[in-house]
Formats: sequence, C-alpha cells, structure tokens
Amino acid sequence: MVRSSVTLLVGALPKAPAQNSATRPRRRDIQGLRAVCMMQVLAYHAWRIGSPVGVDAFIMISAYLMTGSFVRRTEAGRMPFFAERWANTFKRLLPPLVVTVLATLGASALILPQTRWDELITQGVASVTYWQNWRLAVVSADYFAANRGVASPLQHLWSMSMQGQVFLAWPLLMTCCVLLAGALHVRPRRIVAGAFAVLAAASLWWLLASAPDDPTVYFDTRARLWEFALGSAIAAAAPWIRPRGIAARVLSWAGLVALVVYCVVPIGHYPGPMAAAPMLAVSAILLVEESPTPGSVQHLLSWRPLAALGDMSYCVYLIHWPVFVLTMSVLRRTQLGTGRALGAIALSLVLAWLMRRYVDRPAQDRPTGDRLAVRKGLIVAVALALGLGPLYGTRAVLDNRRAVERATVMDASGDPRFPGPTALSTAEPVDYTTSPIPGPLTLHDDWVPSFPEACPSDHDALLAGTKTNCAVLPGADADSPRVVVVGDSHAQQTIVPLAAELASRHGWQVTEYLTGSCAFGIWDAYRASCVQRNEAVLDLLTDDPPDIVMLQSTETMQDHSDEIQRPGVQAAIEYLTSLGITVVGVRDNPRSADDLYECSNRRPADTVAGGCSFSQRQYLAEFDPAEEFTSIPGFIEIDPTDLYCYEDECYTIIGNVYVYMDNNHITGTYSRAMAPELADRVDAFLQPA
Repeated sequence: MVRSSVTLLVGALPKAPAQNSATRPRRRDIQGLRAVCMMQVLAYHAWRIGSPVGVDAFIMISAYLMTGSFVRRTEAGRMPFFAERWANTFKRLLPPLVVTVLATLGASALILPQTRWDELITQGVASVTYWQNWRLAVVSADYFAANRGVASPLQHLWSMSMQGQVFLAWPLLMTCCVLLAGALHVRPRRIVAGAFAVLAAASLWWLLASAPDDPTVYFDTRARLWEFALGSAIAAAAPWIRPRGIAARVLSWAGLVALVVYCVVPIGHYPGPMAAAPMLAVSAILLVEESPTPGSVQHLLSWRPLAALGDMSYCVYLIHWPVFVLTMSVLRRTQLGTGRALGAIALSLVLAWLMRRYVDRPAQDRPTGDRLAVRKGLIVAVALALGLGPLYGTRAVLDNRRAVERATVMDASGDPRFPGPTALSTAEPVDYTTSPIPGPLTLHDDWVPSFPEACPSDHDALLAGTKTNCAVLPGADADSPRVVVVGDSHAQQTIVPLAAELASRHGWQVTEYLTGSCAFGIWDAYRASCVQRNEAVLDLLTDDPPDIVMLQSTETMQDHSDEIQRPGVQAAIEYLTSLGITVVGVRDNPRSADDLYECSNRRPADTVAGGCSFSQRQYLAEFDPAEEFTSIPGFIEIDPTDLYCYEDECYTIIGNVYVYMDNNHITGTYSRAMAPELADRVDAFLQPA
C-alpha cells in the first residue's frame, strides 16, 4: 500500500529532463578517486602519514552517488521503494563483510590471547549488524592510540557500521522528501537539497556545541552525520552548481590538489569542521562530468591501475586493518616498519583481489534487475544467518566455559589447588595440574566489586561530576568503628579486600571513595575532577572524622625502580593524623608496559611461583619510600611486596593464582587471598600483644 501510494505520487510530480540511469556512462574517474582515498587510508594506518580524511572522502562519495541516483530515478518517475534500496545495498555489502569478520575472528583465535575472545565476538556481532561504532564508543577505543598492535582487528569497521546506519535511514528520509515535494507540487530535488542542507547544519552544530570531549566522539554517528548530509545536499543541487568548460577543469584540479595535500600533511582535528575542506575537494571532482580528455583530472583518475584499485577498494578496506593488527600481534610490535608495512599492504591487496573476485563481484552482479527485491533480500538474510550463526554458536560455547571458570573462582577459598600467596610460606608439596585462576574468560569480572550499600545522598552531591564510586559496607551496629578507603583503582584492587577482611573480623563499617586514575593527596597538580574529589573527601573527613583512613602511599613506574611517594600523600597523612585519625598506607605493586596476565601462558606446573618473572629491584625501590612516614604518630605502613615477590624475583602466578589482571592491577582473586595476611599485619599494629 505504501509503495503504490508513493509510486502514484511520483508519477504526479513535476518532471525534469533526466538521463536514463541505465544509459549513463560509468565514470572510471570515480573509481580512481576511490583509489586515492584508499591509498590515504593505507598510508595513515601503516605510517600515520597525512590527515585521516580517507574515510571522510569515502563518505562524501557514497552519499553523493546514492542521493544522485535516487533523485534522478525519482525525476524519471521510477523512484525505488526504500525496501528495494535496502536489498540492493546490503546484498552487495554484507557478503564481503561477513567473510571478513569470520576470517578475522578465526585468525584472532589462533593469534590473540583468550582474554580478548569474548569482546571480539561481541564486536563481530556488532559489525555484521552495523553498530560496531557504538560498541567501540562503549569500550572507549582510541582510534589515535600509538600502539596499533593492541587495537581490535575489527576496529576499522566503525565506518562500515556508520555507513550502514545511513544506508538504512537515507532512503526513508528521501522518501519523506518526495512525499513533501508532492504535497507542495515542487520538484523533489529542491526539497532533498534543502532538507539535507538543514540536516548537515544541525549535525555540525551538535558537533561543535554539544559533542563529548573524549575519544568516543570519533565513533559517534552524530559527529559525521553532517558529512553524509553535505554530500547528499551537493548531489541534489548538482544541476545548478555543476561547473562547465575551463571552470570545470580548474575546479577539479584544485579539488585533487587539495585532497592530496590533506592526504600527505596532518591538518586539523577529526572528526571536525576541518573535514569539510577535503570533502568539498572531493565534491569538486564529482561534480565535473567531463570526458576524460588528456590533461584533465578525469583522465588521470581513469588510469587503469587506479580504477582497478578503486574497484576493489571496499575489499581492501575490509581486509587491510585485520592484516595490520594481527601482523603486529604476531611480531609483538607497536607499529609496522617500512618493510613490514609494505609486506602487509601487499598481502592485503592479494586477499582483497581474491575477495573481490569470489565474493564481492558475484554479490554485486547477481541477481540482476530492479524487480528482484525478494531474491536480493534473501541474499541479505542468508548472509546475516551465515554471519551470526557461527558468532552466536561460539558465544554459547564461551558462555559455558565462563560459567565453569566463574564457579571455580567462587569456590577457590580454602581449595588446596589454589593456595595463592599462602603457598610462599608453607613447605607442603605442590602439584598444580589445574589451570590457574581466574581464567581468561572471567578475567574482566575480577575487578573488586563495590560495597553493597550506596553512600548518603549528600555525599553523592559533593562528589557529582568526579566519576567517584561511593559505597558502604555496613558495620555490626551503629556504634561500630568507621573506616574510609580513598584512592584510585589500585586502592580498589588492593586495599578494599583488606578493609573487607578487617570489617568481617571486627564488625567495622567501611566507606569507599574510589575514582579511576585519581590518587588521594593534598596536591593541586592533580587534574581538576581529581582535585574536586580529594577536596570533597577531605571536607567529609574533617566534618565527621572516621577512626581509620586507608590509602595508597607510594606509586611505582612502568618497568622501572623509580618508585615515589604518592604526590600530596604526606600532607594528607599529617592533616588526617592531626584530627586523631589512624592512617594506614599500603605500598604500590609493580607495573609493566607488558600485559602481565597474557605473558603468563608459559609457566612451570610444579613450582610455587611461575608465569613471567622479573627482578624486584628493577620494578620497585630498594626500600619502601613511604617508610619515613612511620615517624608520624598515627600512621601505619603496610608493605605487601613479599606477597608478590619471592627471593628478589617477582612472579605473575603464585600458588596457582594469577597475580595480575593486566599490566598493573592485582587480580581480585589474588588480592582476596592476600587479605588475611595483610589484615594480620594491620591488627598487629592496632592491637599489639
């Protein structure tokens, strides 16, 4: 019914002279333009050459061509029903995408550690169903991160997801424009041009005025909606603004020169309004529909090798990033050198050619005809089934394994197979044939959880805007001694289990104020939100002093022994003890540039300590830097180093328990295993014999 109504309306619209799309000559220069954009993407991803404008240029080309085709067919009285448009688009896009995702995940299972499998499956589903950009925003991926070797091999599919979302929305929007044009008795081209110009302005205004100021904006569809809309507006307005004669030649050369400059010179911040320059440069080339005569941009871009690369640019884009990332993972490198990058590009081109020949071209060419929407839709459905079936099947297998791993961790307390640090002080024989805990699929669940009750509302008001986790572990009664834990994620992983152990022994009430990357101290050099958190907590401690405050007293450095006192911690200790508060400081644990969990795959099965080992003197100061604070009355320093390190060597597996969950955080499982010993040490100070 909807389709027939739109068809009748289209037939009643004012007609414009239009060239039959079937007789329009194929523009090889557009394929050459795609090749230039693809070369920019390859150069940027391999060596960070130029500005990351290749994807923006692809956006312009896609929006321009899609809108131009739609408007021309509408003016000819043959506007495609939006469902047909969807079928035409996705029957071509999905098969290569599905093959890429499944092949990438298969290679990742062989190359990448198991800790990354679960997230990759989620990203695989997100990529096949076109919301990968939003998934990357949720996990806070950084497109501009220096270490590409730890990036997701599916990260580049954010742009495919963004385009997929637009390819779903644009036919509906253009159909609405046609309906409005019919109601106003004007040509649809005018409505389309005006509507998308307004949409471009609104999206750009959002980007400049309201977009979040963090890396997630790179993956936000709203941040690039104006680019799609600008391309569509220019395509609709093309008959009125298309240059002719010498102006066309000058404008197209100016556009190509500007695009090349952006391709080789870092200019501007992305996404942002600076992207308008390369996009307008691309539109200048697209608008010129001249024959490829010698000396013209069209002749240059129609060069057969460029056009051939442009023909398979979609496949090159899909394949190159997984090849780059997995190559760096195999070689354990953060960047590809010149030789390795050229090899990775060559491999990508070969694989892309195979993809183009055996997957992309058949999907593009068959079935043919404009009236085969059902058959084309069937191809889309089959591609989705072939993609999602293995992904959800693998997810089910991983979920079962995760349940087993989680149950093992929950039952680990008192289990002789997982003694943790207590194995360092016993002479009992060991035979660790069971895999260490926590397993790779539950590692990300091993953050120490928050206490069960929320803080009073006035606390939350003071801490608003600081991203502080404020929670309470109730005491035995209203008069129970009160303990406060304040600090960053290291306090969460090391001190909170210790405080919980003390609370279970003595019935204490414990309140935690934890903020990522925000240590506790009286020091104005902390970032603004951290200063706000520290000042708010100091005010709370001053107004109603607790009995004990627990905090991190030192800070270690990656792969270095330059351990320091936490900035501002001495002033905090002196102030708090002057209020009559007992302050318990805990020394920091070693940090590394490498992931200490992933490096633990090779370990002796018959020793107390295994995994990766490193010299204690290389990662920690010879003496605890906070030891000097013990001269302050009311301060207690706890040093757990002997529970991480054994005979001057530090290990990543002790007592069949992983010590580290990444490059610097203690696993919650190991921290809970340390808590009884550390609590004994605190009790020895607080309750001397």
